[in-house]
Amino acid sequence: MREFILWNRGDSPVQISKIKNCCGVESTIIPMKILPGSNAVCTSIFTTRNRYGKQDKQILIASNDRKNPYFELKIVGTLLKPVEFSPRWIRLGNLMPDSIVSETISATNLLDRVVEFQSVESTITGVQAHVVDGGDDSASENPEQRRSWSIELSTTEELQPGKINGQIQLHFSSGTVNVPVIGTVKPIIQIVPEKIQFTGRPAKETERLVMLRSGDGRTFEVFSAKLAKGEGSVVIKRLADDRWQLKLMVQPDTIQPGASIIIKTSIESQDTNLIPRFR
Repeated sequence: MREFILWNRGDSPVQISKIKNCCGVESTIIPMKILPGSNAVCTSIFTTRNRYGKQDKQILIASNDRKNPYFELKIVGTLLKPVEFSPRWIRLGNLMPDSIVSETISATNLLDRVVEFQSVESTITGVQAHVVDGGDDSASENPEQRRSWSIELSTTEELQPGKINGQIQLHFSSGTVNVPVIGTVKPIIQIVPEKIQFTGRPAKETERLVMLRSGDGRTFEVFSAKLAKGEGSVVIKRLADDRWQLKLMVQPDTIQPGASIIIKTSIESQDTNLIPRFR
């Protein structure tokens, strides 16, 4: 908060008609009518949350003063981050469910006082974070030992296929720092296409070909594949160590709601199935 004193040095009242604030600033002037020889107080509140670096904020005051109808006030300064951290984002890229995440975040106290590291949280299922250097209570007698920390990310369980869009939350006595984490977890076995489409519900047997392939080139086996809630056959053919083909002969008019092709593979952690669909 900053207070400005506005004096009327003239011989007629000055009526404030409008206050135009810069982004992040809210101002009030009391009173809005300044009598000759009197003053008013302009109270400006600058919201500094998530704002860092050099700041130059203007407050434009409009009045009936003919010589100076617009008067400008300024709030100037530099906002320091209590804690600087690197990297700004963690991009994990494309992962498999059993991939091992190993990333490190560095955090540094920029203030001239001790900042305590209180806790760290991960919003990502299967990924945890913990301090591996700094932040120990035993270092409290020496502030210099508390000026930086290293936070390590690691996996605790298999990741769920889909988009990763979470945060590592670093809680300090000066506030919380959020480090965004993004990435994509792909299934170990990828199915092309993921859904089998039929036009209408023809009575005759219909053939469809499906490809199973490893997302990272690993070898896998296909033990069985069968149609559930429908009539048809599935022929399994190995194309390569990491690639298989399924030849489906399906009777579309026998397909029931919830039908699927249930596939058993050597990748025990992944449930694999195909869902017939009509269009």
